[in-house]
Parts: sequence; structure tokens; C-alpha cells
Amino acid sequence: MKDYSLITVFAALVTGFFSHAQNPTDTTLLIKEAVVKASKNPARDGVSSITVPAKMIKGTPVILGESDVLKTIQLLPGIQAGTEGLSGMYVRGGGSDENLILLDGIPVHCQGHILVLFSPFQSEAISDAVIHKGAFPAKFGGRASSVLEINTEGDVPVRTSGCLGAGLLSDKFHIEGPLAGGRIDYSVSGRGMHTFLMDGVIKTFKIPANYYFRDLHARATGRIDSKNSLTISFFSSKDKLYYKEEDQRTDILWGTSLGAVRWKRRWGETLSSELSLALTGYSLDNQWKRDGTKEGYKTGLQDIVFKTDWLLMRFPGHNLRFGLGIISHTFAPESDFSSKKRIKIKGLEEAAYIEDSFSVRGWLSVKAGLRMGAYSSDEVTRLNPEPRISITLGREEGLRTTMSYSRTTQHLHQLSSTIAVLPVDLTVPVTKAIGPLVSDHVSIGLKYDKHDSWEMSIEGYLKEMKGTLEYKDGVVLIDDFSTWEEQVSSGNGRSYGLEAFIRKESGKTSGWMAYTLARSERCFPDGSISDGKWFPARYDIRHSIAVVLNQEMGRGWDFNVVWTYSSGGAITVPLTNLRGNYRLPPSHRMDLGLSHHKSLRHGERVWNIGVYNAYNKKNPNLVIPLAGDEDEGSGPFKTISFLPIIPSVSYTRVF
Repeated sequence: MKDYSLITVFAALVTGFFSHAQNPTDTTLLIKEAVVKASKNPARDGVSSITVPAKMIKGTPVILGESDVLKTIQLLPGIQAGTEGLSGMYVRGGGSDENLILLDGIPVHCQGHILVLFSPFQSEAISDAVIHKGAFPAKFGGRASSVLEINTEGDVPVRTSGCLGAGLLSDKFHIEGPLAGGRIDYSVSGRGMHTFLMDGVIKTFKIPANYYFRDLHARATGRIDSKNSLTISFFSSKDKLYYKEEDQRTDILWGTSLGAVRWKRRWGETLSSELSLALTGYSLDNQWKRDGTKEGYKTGLQDIVFKTDWLLMRFPGHNLRFGLGIISHTFAPESDFSSKKRIKIKGLEEAAYIEDSFSVRGWLSVKAGLRMGAYSSDEVTRLNPEPRISITLGREEGLRTTMSYSRTTQHLHQLSSTIAVLPVDLTVPVTKAIGPLVSDHVSIGLKYDKHDSWEMSIEGYLKEMKGTLEYKDGVVLIDDFSTWEEQVSSGNGRSYGLEAFIRKESGKTSGWMAYTLARSERCFPDGSISDGKWFPARYDIRHSIAVVLNQEMGRGWDFNVVWTYSSGGAITVPLTNLRGNYRLPPSHRMDLGLSHHKSLRHGERVWNIGVYNAYNKKNPNLVIPLAGDEDEGSGPFKTISFLPIIPSVSYTRVF
């Protein structure tokens, strides 16, 4: 009998898929590129924040022609990918659960596709994205490391447009346009993974498994009158993985969903408001059947979100923002699938904020605010003040100095296995015994802009965290949720680093370079983890470099190249009881893209040729622990590289 562990089977499935994909035989029809009016210099959006327009997302070479907002953001300073080639996001030493991801202002629980190789957000629906790495505006809270705003509302369309796509990885569609004489505009996008290609891979490698994902996003905005507008949106992302091993079948299903209503009103020349009501959540269902017996576990989280934000510009030179938000959490952890009794834990997260932005004589800009957050449940009630301030010294153009301080509080914890690579994370709330994660973040930097073309910046940061949560030594997954608090430990964290960024936005030659020098550590004084000593965090990566070049060559030809390098991250192997006791080798790769644009009578035709990992670097995409103590001298683990050189060809018909 062959021994197919869940991780090994899934890794082989993915390896086979991408090996098979190196010889593309189908023609890809991509979605038309949206035209978005972005600020000329996105870095001016705020201290430690960068705006990423749609053109920047779609112009970055990516794997199998699938452009991805998270993959593009990984190329910015201070943001790590975690594992090479995957779409995880680790900002300034924080964990993946410490990122607040907003889809049109509504929190969404992001679950990735194919070992988080892709995010669930379809680039054709995105108008722009804004990443805040520190100095969060006071309206944002609930997460400790970053805020990512993904916006789908761009220019109001004047006609119906869209197309269908069939690529190496997935089928997809996008359509947008006006209704009711232009009083309503809508956008609908969908994507689903091929089944015929995966079936071929499964037969070739004789793997008793299969995998599928699909995404759907829809939005409609109606302008009631000159002062009022109403937006209704829906988002859903689902994944399914199954495999068979003789008399046992295992199924893993995970997904994210969101439904929202948003009302915007302009009350006068100086006052406007936005009110949102949403239902959002995620679920994970892991089950297996053997000899007619069904076992496994379910976990999930469902939120009811209400928030209102106000902007008052009555006082000259001041923009006063204030508002409040309420999120009703329902945690549904369940360790015993066969039990008919479901465990549900309720929690209420509330916040009110006020923030003022003003400038003094054009050379001093200040944004100061206070957010009061509270979390309450049957067990505990906690109140957390969160002050925020950012200061910029200097004119809008030229050399400027930036300084900021912010405190953020996170009332949700995500428990991640130190060895598992599949979506088996468990989200748990604050309790009497387990406090929130509190982060204090300080940054200082220099920025330089010239003629809305060049921008350069260098920024240093220091972040201290209290209340980080991890499994104790010897615990891989919680098998009895009633005792979960006894299987985890709460400790401290610290991270610090230096980020350098240079970008050229206009002209025939454009692009950017980003460098990050960083360190992230954890410590659990009770001695339950790593003997109470400081140890490198799971994705402590010291050096990261990204170089992006876009060149217009004339006659409709464009060329782009991306080169990335990152030093090896820290992993834990069962040699000692110390965490982060082994460093992976460095990872680097080059991605190439060549496109040709030709104007037609109605629209445009675009051919794209891309090469992912052009010089075929065997980077460690997966690290799998082994059952034995050694594997022919290589240690109690093995690395798998399933992203070799991968060419792609696509055709886009814009109309």
C-alpha cells in the first residue's frame, strides 16, 4: 500500500499540474484592462502607505497569465511573500492573520487558491488598491500589521463592455456597464479552475485526488439623486480538495463569502457620510470517510458588520473624520465532526474614532486621531484606546520628513500549525485567559518627489507586540477545543527594519526598485515555547529585493521584467526544542513579459507572451517534515519546488 499523506498528495498534484502547464496548447483570452485615473504620485496618499493602480497590477508578469493584486503588493518594500511563489502577505514582521483586507470598505476573510498561490480577487474587477503598512488612519482597526483596501469602483462606465477568457489555469468572464440611462452601473466577474487539464494531470501521475476553485464578484451602484447613492455587492470564493487512499476518502472544503449594502450621502458642501451593512465570513470543512464511518472537523467565522463614517470640512484647512463600527462575531470551532452539538462562541467588537488632518503654512502636515475599541463576550469585556499620529515636514514636492506612531489592537487570533501547509488554521477569540494582540508601531523616514515622475523614500520602523499566540511545543493541531486555551501560549513579539523604495512612473521607461532589511522575533516567557528564549518568527526574512522594469519599445510593443530575491526564512525542524532552528536557502527568480497592442475599429487587440521563473531556479516552494529522523543525510524534512520555468501565451480582445 502506498503511503499518501495529505500534504504529499497535494504537493504532487500541484507539481504535476505546473509541470504539465509548461507546454501550453490553448490560447488565453484575457479580460480588457480597466482605465483608472489614479493620483500621479501614489506615495503621497499617506505615511507608510502606497496606492497600486489597476494598470500596475495587470502590468506585472505573473504565473500562467493570472495577474494578482497580492503578488504585485509583494513587490513593495516591507511586505514579504512568506513562501516563495505564494500569495501570502506578511507585513513588517506580522502574521498573515494580522492584515485587515477590505473589499470596497468591507472586511473580508481572505483564503487563497492552490496553497495560496493566487488570491481570490480577480484583477479585472479591481480599480486600485491601497496598502497601509503603519500609521493607520483612525477609521481602521481590528488588525495589528496592515490594512489593504481593494476597490472595485472606478470611473462610471458609459457603455457595456467585457469579454470571456480561457487560460491555462482557469476560465473567467467580466462584464460591466450602465443601466437605467446611466443612473446605475454594474460589474460582474467570475473565475473557475479547469477540470479537463487537472484530469489529465491526475491520470499522468496516477494520483487519486482532484482540486477545484471558483470566484464570483458582483456589484451594482445606483445614483438615487445628486446627493444619494446606493451600492449592493456580493463576493464568494470556494475551494475543494479531495483524495482517496484505498478505503479512505478525505475532503477539504474552504471558502469566503460577503454580501453588503452601502449608502453614501452628501448632506451639504461640507458634510458627507457613508453607512455600510454587511454579512461576511469563512468556513473550513475537513472530513474523511473510512469503513462507512465519517470523521473530521469544521471551523469557521461569521461576522455581521455595521459601520458609518463621516467627513466634515467646515473648518478651513481641516478635514475632520469620525464614525463608529460594530462587528458581531460568531466563532464556530468544532473538533469532533461526528458530534451533533456545534460549539458557537459569540463576541461583539465595537469602535468609535475621530481624526483631524490639517496643514500649517504648507510645510507641516499633521494627522492625529484616537480610536476607542472594545470587545465583549460572555467571558470578558475589554476597552482599548488606540492613539494615532503622523507628521510630515516639508513641501508637497521635494524632500519631506515623515514620522508616525500608532497603536492597534486585534481581538482575533489565528492558530497556525508549524508544519502544515494546507488551510487548517483555527481562528479563536479573546477570553479571560487569552488577551488581545496589541501592537505599538513607530516609523521615521525621508521622501523625495520630482515633477510627478520620480519618487524615492527610505523609512525605518520599530514594532513591539504583546499577546502573540502560538501552539505550545509538541502541539500540532487542537484535537479537543474545550481545552484549547491549555494548548497555546501567549507571548511577545518585536520587529524592526529599514525599507528603501525608488519609482519612476512616467515616460517610455518606468518601474521601481524596493529593498527591505528586516528582523522579526517572538518570545514566550513562560518557557512553553523554545525554552522561553527569543526565536525568529515563522517568516523572518532578513533581506528582500524587487526590481520591476517596464519599457515601451514603439509600434505597439511593450516589454516588462521582474526580478526578486529574498534570503531564506526560518523554519522549525524536529532536531531540538528550539523554534526557527533552520534557515532555508535564498530564493530568487526572473519573470518576463512581452505584449503587442493593435488598435482595431472597435477596441484593441493585445497579444501577451510571458515566462515565469525564466532561468528555472529551483526555489523551495514547500517544506515537508518527514516521519523519520533523517532522509539520506538531508535532515528530517524535504523541500519541494513545484514552480519551474513556466511560459504562457494569451490573447486579449478589448471592446
